[in-house]
Amino acid sequence: MQAQPKVKDAMTRRIATINENAAVQAAAELMKKRRVGSLIVVRSKNPVGIVTESDIIKKVVSRDLSAANVAVKEIMTAPLKHLDPEENLNEAVKKMTAAKIRRMPVVSKGEVVGILTHTDIVRVSPSMIDILSERAKMREAEPQLSVGTSIGTCESCNNYSEKLVPVDDEWLCEDCAQEKTSE
Repeated sequence: MQAQPKVKDAMTRRIATINENAAVQAAAELMKKRRVGSLIVVRSKNPVGIVTESDIIKKVVSRDLSAANVAVKEIMTAPLKHLDPEENLNEAVKKMTAAKIRRMPVVSKGEVVGILTHTDIVRVSPSMIDILSERAKMREAEPQLSVGTSIGTCESCNNYSEKLVPVDDEWLCEDCAQEKTSE
């Protein structure tokens, strides 16, 4: 019998941090430079929150605020929910799904050692890939199944989602669907 994968087997060890007093503009620039969708927010080197691309869009851009004049601490999600690297991956997925979180920091002994994203989970979980493949085959074979919602990878941002919706012949996560319909 194969051992259950742990969070440490799937997590991304490449993390980026930013000081809570930094401007949102600096956070966006760092995300672009590091090619990441989130930053761990720190206060005196201690993790206190997380800021994501979605936070920037929803809390700054959509309100037409100046990213140079808004501090990261004003839009970050806190307190920081996190996973343990030794935690069972299936349990971690359940926690993330229940909390409606797509990215969750991994903390060991008070230090952020990685981040777990839905993309990481799909990458290491062959059974999840098999399920997603079967769903894709079902959609191709039976177009009427495209009504409603599905589970899988967003065709716009490539993030895993528990709730994909069809928009213009694409399966999109709620965030991308909202962006596309507001255009």
